[in-house]
Amino acid sequence: MITPIAKNYKGLISITGPTRSGKSKLAEFLIKEQDLVTYIATSKPRPNDPDWQRRIDLHKSRRPVSWTIIEHPKDICNAIESITRNESILIDSLGGLVEHHLIDDNDQWNNFQNNLLCCLTENNLCIVVVSEEIGWGIVPATPIGHLFRERLSTLTSLISHQSKKRWLAVNGTAIDLDKIGDLIP
Repeated sequence: MITPIAKNYKGLISITGPTRSGKSKLAEFLIKEQDLVTYIATSKPRPNDPDWQRRIDLHKSRRPVSWTIIEHPKDICNAIESITRNESILIDSLGGLVEHHLIDDNDQWNNFQNNLLCCLTENNLCIVVVSEEIGWGIVPATPIGHLFRERLSTLTSLISHQSKKRWLAVNGTAIDLDKIGDLIP
């Protein structure tokens, strides 16, 4: 049985899964007992995409009013570093971050990725990171689609390797990867 994380928990937790798998609901459940939560929403509204807006609205409707919300920060590390030591963080999701950095060249991307990894692991906070699993399906036909898939998959893997707890959400089922799996050396 899944239980929310302890109030004094410090460390990185990663949750991955495909679209509509329940990964965000799992993240919200795991962090719900924390006294102070900052929710960092990375996806920007898309004015010409009503389905996307409905999904954003659904996420918003589930958030407790007591949570602090930071929407699509320009510099996520600055946002994380501004959060006090007694708060917990939920980042939903890595796909939005990668989308914002698709115009970066490889050096800029690598700098961002390295800074983010340091920021997530050096802060003594409870941080839950949600990420989309996108490499299980269709190979993108466009260079930008391929770049997005490669960057998101790599970043997700790097964060997972630094996480104290790892979860996979599939079809509304939470799988504790630390109980049934081992990291690949």
